[in-house]
Amino acid sequence: MARHVRPGIDPEKAAETSRRLASLARTALTGRAFLASCGFAAGDLLLDLLPLDLVFLALRYQPGFGPLAVAYAAANIASAIPVTPGGLGVIEVTLVAITVGFGAPRATPVLAVLGYRIVNYWLPLPPGAIAYLRLRLRSGADGNRKGKGKLAAPQAG
Repeated sequence: MARHVRPGIDPEKAAETSRRLASLARTALTGRAFLASCGFAAGDLLLDLLPLDLVFLALRYQPGFGPLAVAYAAANIASAIPVTPGGLGVIEVTLVAITVGFGAPRATPVLAVLGYRIVNYWLPLPPGAIAYLRLRLRSGADGNRKGKGKLAAPQAG
């Protein structure tokens, strides 16, 4: 059936790849790999929450780990709704609203969340764009040196 959709597909190779991916998924959800995945996920979340806490500290206000963790979790859940790219606007409004709800003076969460989002969202964009362009230019130059790219168009005869 796969050949009817796309003639170049080898059904045997696709089946073998599917079996291999299923096996990798099973091993990732058991034993040490699962514990390591959970540990890395928790570390990622805590290291993402740390800059937000540090910006609040820089503004001389400490909301506490509990309220900040609740605001951060709610903002990330709200940002999962695909309204804007990267939760832009959704995260900011949610973080400010919840931290104000926990008793922070209104101006402090606004400044803290804006500072956090500059560091967390906007600061990585220029280096990422430069790295992407360098990779694209390098792979384009490699394709030109070899005489054809990876996705060369068939020649009209």
